[in-house]
Amino acid sequence: MMRKSANILIAICFSVMAALLSLQVYWIVNYYKATLKDFEKEVNLAFEDGIKKELDLRCDTIQNIIEKKLLDTNAFLISAKFDKKDKKYVYTVSAKGNEKDKFSSSFSLSDYSKALPKNKSDTSVRKHVAGQLAMLMREEDLETHTIYYRTQKLGLFMDEQTKKYQFDTTRLRPAFNIYLKARNIETPYRFIVKKVDSTNNKGIKKLDYAFVTRAFQTYRFTDDQRYVRAMFKSPSGYILSRMALLLFSSFAMIIIVSGCMIILLKRLFWEKRLSTIKNDFISNITHEFKTPISTVSVAIEALNNPIIRNDDDKYNRYLIHAKNEIERLNILVDKVLNIAIYEDRKSPLLKEKVFFGNKIMEIIHLHEIKAGKRIAIDYQNRSEINEIYVDSTQFQHAISNIIDNAIKYSGEESLIKISIQKKEDFLTIQVEDNGIGIAEKDIPAVFEKFYRVSTGNSHPVKGHGLGLNYVKQIMHLHHGWYKIESKPGKGTKITLGWPL
Repeated sequence: MMRKSANILIAICFSVMAALLSLQVYWIVNYYKATLKDFEKEVNLAFEDGIKKELDLRCDTIQNIIEKKLLDTNAFLISAKFDKKDKKYVYTVSAKGNEKDKFSSSFSLSDYSKALPKNKSDTSVRKHVAGQLAMLMREEDLETHTIYYRTQKLGLFMDEQTKKYQFDTTRLRPAFNIYLKARNIETPYRFIVKKVDSTNNKGIKKLDYAFVTRAFQTYRFTDDQRYVRAMFKSPSGYILSRMALLLFSSFAMIIIVSGCMIILLKRLFWEKRLSTIKNDFISNITHEFKTPISTVSVAIEALNNPIIRNDDDKYNRYLIHAKNEIERLNILVDKVLNIAIYEDRKSPLLKEKVFFGNKIMEIIHLHEIKAGKRIAIDYQNRSEINEIYVDSTQFQHAISNIIDNAIKYSGEESLIKISIQKKEDFLTIQVEDNGIGIAEKDIPAVFEKFYRVSTGNSHPVKGHGLGLNYVKQIMHLHHGWYKIESKPGKGTKITLGWPL
């Protein structure tokens, strides 16, 4: 049932992740398309503004030239005649040397009516009239791309200037750049000019350019430059700048959700693994409890037998068996309780000066007695230190568990090497055996509670998966460290680092 629930949860997680990714992709693609359309719109608007600005610059130049030409008395004469009917002056511009080539108009000067000063040096009226006529020619002629021959000489002069100052992409580029910059567009582009063009982009070769603006007339009729467009390379920079926040938030969300899902799945697999380990532990420890309980029950039943009670030798032997088995149960219960105490950091450290050499030799001697097999122990202290400040009981438990494991998991002839060294601010105690070793995949988990290296369906070596976890908790309480190195078939090496 648990495996089925876990598989359903995993399927749901991956489905949610896939749905999230699909939604993110859908949003990003749609936003990309919208941004691309926005880019096309903004570029066309900027190009139209640039075309208008280029025309304005040309009109400014030609208007100033015409105004100066009208003020040139060697080219044109300006006269004023008062109209009694309209009660205002009418100004006439004529070509010098040809009085018939003239143009008379009020120039829309309804608010201006002054006679020409008798003082020839006073050119204020002539300047005003010339300026107004130049403005009129700009608005009616230049901006509509049509030249009206108000006088033959003036028309020819204006035609000459418009040909001299025709549309030019060199003038268009800086104007266009201003409007692109205002829209935060920095995409590389180039201009394309053609004699014949259309509004549907037919016949346009984009080459390696991604986008082409619509065509605008140049009104340049002296060559083939009748229409102009701007061709842009990939607008990725513009699009990314507009989509930066969306992309960042999307990727951040994906990373966060993915991280949470990975943590959840890791936790799920760990809980699943822990459940298996706990079941194995319960099965193992149940057997460990049943054996001494059965022995004690048999002993008590025997002690109730009058025959045994009258036999002092048998009576004492059964009592010793019962006592030993109860002590065995007590040790096992203490070990389980101590693990819980150390994990909650509730165990007080009673540090004292410990002559660790003597303590380790006592532990070795005890294990040699109960091992039931030949053991060769090589003990060497290379640290030049004989004492350490630790909790004596916990120190003994940690070393005892390491040596106990080394003996249990070594062969019929155990060779245990114990080496003491000083490394920086730590005293290291290294215990190396010649046992069965541990697979690389199991090494990270051997210090976890209840964990025992898998040997199939059997555990030939008795244990509860608590010993190394016990050591881990003790080292944490002492702010020390632990390290394990092992290879299957070549033995295991465990090092404990005790702070000095």
